[in-house]
Amino acid sequence: QSGKAPVKDMFTDLKDGRKLLDLLEGLTGKPLPKERGSTRVHALNNVNRVLQVLHQNNVELVNIGGTDIVDGNHKLTLGLLWSIILHWQVKDVMKNIMSDLQQTNSEKILLSWVRQSTRPYSQVNVLNFTTSWADGLAFNAVIHRHKPELFSWDKVTKMSPVERLENAFNIAKNHLGIEKLLDPEDVAVQLPDKKSIIMYLTSLFEVLPKQVTMEDIREVETLPRRYKQECEDGEFSVQQSVALEEDQDSSRAETPSTVTEVDMDLDSYQVALEEVLTWLLSAEDAFREQEEISGDVEEVKEQFSTHEGFMMELTAHQSSVGNVLQAGNQLVAQGNLSPEEEFEIQEQMLLLNSRWEELRVESMDRQSRLHDMLMELQKQQLQQLSDWLTVTEERIQKMESQLLAEDLESLQKQLEEHKSLQSDLEAEQVKVNSLTHMVVIVDESSGESATAILEEQLQRLGERWTAVCRWTEDRRVKLQEIQLLWQELLEEQCLLKAWLTEKEEALSKVQTSNFKDQTDLSVNVRKLAILKEDMGMKRQTLDQLNELGQDVAQILGNSKASSQIDQDQEELTQRWDSLVQKLEDYSNQVTQAVGSVGMSQVSQKTAAETPLKEQVVVKQSRQELPPPPLPKKRQIPGDSEAKKKFDAESAELLNWISKSKSAIQAADIKEYKKMRDTSSMKEKWKVIEKERAEKSQKLDELKRSGHILLDQMGKEGLSTVDIKSVMEKILSGWKDVVQNLEEVARKIKYQEDINAYLKEMNELEKILIEKDDWLKNDAFSASQSSAVLKDLCQQELTHLVSLSPQLEHLKSTCKTLTSQPMPPNFIQENLSGFLDHFKLTCQKLEERHRQLKKETNHPERTYYASVDALKCDRRGEQSVYEELHTVRETLETQKPRVDKLAEETKALEKHASSDVKNTYMREFKDVQGRWDKLKLKISKDVKLLEEIMPKLRIFETDSKVVQKWMDGVKDFLKTEKAVQGDTEGLQRQLDQCM
Repeated sequence: QSGKAPVKDMFTDLKDGRKLLDLLEGLTGKPLPKERGSTRVHALNNVNRVLQVLHQNNVELVNIGGTDIVDGNHKLTLGLLWSIILHWQVKDVMKNIMSDLQQTNSEKILLSWVRQSTRPYSQVNVLNFTTSWADGLAFNAVIHRHKPELFSWDKVTKMSPVERLENAFNIAKNHLGIEKLLDPEDVAVQLPDKKSIIMYLTSLFEVLPKQVTMEDIREVETLPRRYKQECEDGEFSVQQSVALEEDQDSSRAETPSTVTEVDMDLDSYQVALEEVLTWLLSAEDAFREQEEISGDVEEVKEQFSTHEGFMMELTAHQSSVGNVLQAGNQLVAQGNLSPEEEFEIQEQMLLLNSRWEELRVESMDRQSRLHDMLMELQKQQLQQLSDWLTVTEERIQKMESQLLAEDLESLQKQLEEHKSLQSDLEAEQVKVNSLTHMVVIVDESSGESATAILEEQLQRLGERWTAVCRWTEDRRVKLQEIQLLWQELLEEQCLLKAWLTEKEEALSKVQTSNFKDQTDLSVNVRKLAILKEDMGMKRQTLDQLNELGQDVAQILGNSKASSQIDQDQEELTQRWDSLVQKLEDYSNQVTQAVGSVGMSQVSQKTAAETPLKEQVVVKQSRQELPPPPLPKKRQIPGDSEAKKKFDAESAELLNWISKSKSAIQAADIKEYKKMRDTSSMKEKWKVIEKERAEKSQKLDELKRSGHILLDQMGKEGLSTVDIKSVMEKILSGWKDVVQNLEEVARKIKYQEDINAYLKEMNELEKILIEKDDWLKNDAFSASQSSAVLKDLCQQELTHLVSLSPQLEHLKSTCKTLTSQPMPPNFIQENLSGFLDHFKLTCQKLEERHRQLKKETNHPERTYYASVDALKCDRRGEQSVYEELHTVRETLETQKPRVDKLAEETKALEKHASSDVKNTYMREFKDVQGRWDKLKLKISKDVKLLEEIMPKLRIFETDSKVVQKWMDGVKDFLKTEKAVQGDTEGLQRQLDQCM
């Protein structure tokens, strides 16, 4: 599909690794460089790069080395391709359902799906991916279960196995779009190829409905025990190799062994034996490569799952081992073998049986130890959670017994203590999540009672955990609600106190007697009127403040705090009543003063036009004030509306500032951590920042209206302390919010820089681990020559050295991060540990490279390698020489066309305009120049090759002579023994060598 040349011979075309790298480029989407040369060394480098890419993508390979592919080993080449298919096709098709069911074994899921699909068909019982498919019924049953309209099942049961397979493959191709990847003749055999069956079933799985439940998987997991029991009922044992007999009473027929149905010849037996032994050797290697049982519960879960897949594979191959042993017994029983052949077969059967039993017993022992370790670690987890819950419940009980805070500062401390509890909960949540994926193995000894006990224990812990989480959340909400209400109460009290102080000062400046004239009287009357109106509007605030104080005291439930709140409220109420009484007294005094100077008419007019609409608020007398003359510009009603608007907007802004401070505090980073997710913090920060941008316009409007109000009140001679106090409080709070937002943004950015720094370090750490693995597993491989290993070691070392810019960047980032105030210690500690690891790995690679260099530093080997390289170069030179001759001949055939183009260009010069003529001349000169350069270069290259090729021929002839001499010397040294103690004899032998 990528335009590359197709593969004609799989084993030949894949030898040099180029096609495999092309395949991996398409699968991974990443460019993979290839070696330019065509020698064996270049091919090995390409194939080793393929194996490295597969290792990086977690593709499991067993006993497949670069030399196996380069040498064209059929079985291992096919094994490599199967591993690629299994990873990118089989597991990719099943990744969603594997994720949903939390399973890692794709074969188990596929077998569960097949058994679930074929359950209604009594003639079909799928136990494996080999013999269960030979008669063709299983393929037809899978398709018929999901597409019954495509064919008749009764007709299929009457067909032969080959006809059934042909029918299933044709139906799948014509109606499901699945290519005929299998031939019926290849499937209708004693032991069909497992990998081919799985690959074809994966294609069916991809297009047909996928309904696999945990019950289906558990059924497959019990197959080994049930199948073993059925085998015992049928008197089957690996040692006796007696065929299973079909159970006539069973609702689902077991697949019989096909080995007993046909005669087995010696060649077929040897082929089957070789296949089983090859698999058995790879299985033994895979078992030995499994890591020691870990002490970490998550790692043990992964090890248990991996070994579970290995046990499934053993179960799937059990019938193959039995078939081979049965075939061997059958051959011996026929009596057609010579005594040597019979003895060899018996030895082979004994070896196969003993190795199979050893692997089976060791695998079961490991499974048992994994089970015990896993259950022990999970019990420890449960006990640790129970102990933690006990401590936390006692902690909660102690917190519940304490009264809520007596003041706002103590409440803040309680909030900090509660946040500490929340942090502990979040840290424990990771362990709780692990418990949701517990692995429970029910065996015959424990039965369902163990599961019931464990479920009951988990349920009790879950209930306790839920209760702790719910209490913590409820208390957090309650504490935050109290904090907001209490802050609002204190702020409103401060504002009211400031307002009362301002009004008391304003009232003290009102003149009640000895007026100079009517204007003087009018000014004082107007001041009293404004004060009365303000008192009327502010009365509601006092009532609301009393209600808020009662709510806070009721929620707190703390007698000392409630007493303090009541005391503050009583103080405000007394000041209010005192101000009201003074205002009444001042009004009476002004009225008496007016009466004494005889201004009744003025008094009546002034009283009529003075806005005393809110007189019901205070206990004033209904007597009218004396009538002062009206001022020319009287805007008291308008000013009052502006004041109301200012109060409302300022209260809204103060409320937002208070809430924003609490929200910022909740989003703030108290402590930097490794790889912390900052997305939720950023979202909270963005919400507050967006609100700040929206409130900024309202703040500007409030500033303008506040300045206007201050000017008007100043002109009227009224006190502006209240307005100025509110403005200063808003501006100060706004500044705090902006600074806090900037600080939170800085901390989030710093945490993200830490995340990026550690992520980069982790990527480099993975490379170091890969190098360590190479040193541990591949650097001492016996399947590769020292020269190849030396080149590979040099590549690994070069790659490591090429990471220097990244190391410098890492150091620079560390320096930047640690230059910030109070940086976390782990930034420098992680870098130091990584650099030590890097230095150690470099030293190991350098030491191994020196060893390999010594091993490969032999003149004879160097000579042979040089000769082979020169021979390849000579063949390459000959090929290039022939290609250059071909190009030169092609160039000469084009000469007439160039000459004709020159004539046509000259003809155009006579008739065309100057612009057209210049264009054609310029283009022709360009063509002529390129022609001349190409011709000159080809001539030089041909001449150079003509000089080199005779020298290479001479060298090749000389090398043959030298090779012949060296072979003769080698044969001589093998046959002749050195004469000990005879100098002349040794000299004669040396002369013969020369």
